[in-house]
Amino acid sequence: MKVLRSVEEAATRYPRAVIAVGNFDGVHLGHGAIIERAINRSKALRAPCMVVTFDPHPQLVVGRKPSLPILTPTDQKLELLSPFEIDAVLVIPFTGAFARIEAESFVKATYVDTLDIQEIVVGYSHNFGRHGRGDRLLLDRLSARYGFAVHVVQPIQMEGSPVNSSRIRAVLSEGEIHDAERLLGHPYGITGTVIRGDGRGSALRFPTANLEAHDPDVLIPKRGVYAVRVGLGERVLNGVMNIGVRPTFGQEVEHCEVHILDFEGDLYNQSIRVEFVERIRDEKRFETVEALKDQISKDVYTTYNMLKA
Repeated sequence: MKVLRSVEEAATRYPRAVIAVGNFDGVHLGHGAIIERAINRSKALRAPCMVVTFDPHPQLVVGRKPSLPILTPTDQKLELLSPFEIDAVLVIPFTGAFARIEAESFVKATYVDTLDIQEIVVGYSHNFGRHGRGDRLLLDRLSARYGFAVHVVQPIQMEGSPVNSSRIRAVLSEGEIHDAERLLGHPYGITGTVIRGDGRGSALRFPTANLEAHDPDVLIPKRGVYAVRVGLGERVLNGVMNIGVRPTFGQEVEHCEVHILDFEGDLYNQSIRVEFVERIRDEKRFETVEALKDQISKDVYTTYNMLKA
């Protein structure tokens, strides 16, 4: 899978392609259905298959303020797209100037005149162009004019509701890790750099790695304690993550800190990935430090038994 950041390069390398277009935030089951439709059409036509997406997420440029958190920064999105049988991902820079391009002008200049696409596959709620005025109805009209085919993929339903990024954000914000994983089709995780903290974890007998997310706009699940898998280079280790403000110590700034089971070593400035497996409990304030230590011991024991298989 090639990653391209120029429409002109994409046109040179993969002319007459079938394209799947969207933000694909989360690369969830609904997105998978869109991409698989494009793959099947490309095979039928013996044409290249290309995913077209945008960086950063348009929400961060033209959305509500404060903007909604995102599920997958671009590097993670590309990693999740890599298993699909696609030839390339075209990442189009999304800027304020880009957002002001009228929808019809964008289709003609990009999809028709430059990429010369054969077919386009989009989701049922796909909008594009200035003020989001472009939609599947406009694509249908322009397809007749310019000679490309349009395929609109309807939502995947789960428990009576469509699978979409908004629903996944909502369940993660409630700490419903299992529901999020079912909707995504893969574990939810965050990637970041280990930074120096105040050393309080070591004083509590359970040293922690303080994680600073690589992307400040990524969604952090509901505060609480979680059983997690920790990706460190080629290794995958078990851990306990606490998301919260350390109420026992009267702090107010939210932290993400993970204690890695059966691990000794210096992680400062290293990049790690944390994938959420199970929510263990809510964040709470303890009357004494000793009570907090006892609870952490219980959390570690619970996590060890949960993840030992």
